Amino acid sequence: AGGNEEETISIIREGIDEGINFLDNAWEYNRGYAEEVMGRALRDGYRDKVVLMTKHHGRDRGTAMQHLEDSLRRLQTDVIDVWQFHEIIRESDVRRIFSEGAIEAALEAKEQGKVRYVGFTGHRDPAFFRMMLEHDVEWDTVQMPMNPLDPHHVSFEEEILPILVERGI
Repeated sequence: AGGNEEETISIIREGIDEGINFLDNAWEYNRGYAEEVMGRALRDGYRDKVVLMTKHHGRDRGTAMQHLEDSLRRLQTDVIDVWQFHEIIRESDVRRIFSEGAIEAALEAKEQGKVRYVGFTGHRDPAFFRMMLEHDVEWDTVQMPMNPLDPHHVSFEEEILPILVERGI
């Protein structure tokens, strides 16, 4: 979100009116401003028309919970439909999520009804996704790059997609 806020809100609402029903955001986008503007756009009944997703960088319990509370406040909602650990791009991300309480925070938020689905995202290397999937967590979502060039590099399609299909993620 940038530029004229009223125009941004109008564009979001027009998209929803035309059938867009999945909105992607992140705690960090434009220092939180993107979530704030989206929250304003979702007033007046628009929240009930969409699946609302946002991502966060909480790698420890406290940060994850703070990011969640910030996102709920900014998005002006009581529940985030899809809440994902954002940018799993290094081994330390995986290690910290599982050793510093972030995963427990995410599962607790789901139990409390503050989030409906928990997942993770990334775009660097399927090896880090494999590490996430090796843990005993029932992931709801995984967001990853898929394109015609994928099989010609480190391939999410070949390495991760079969695991996700098998598990119904």
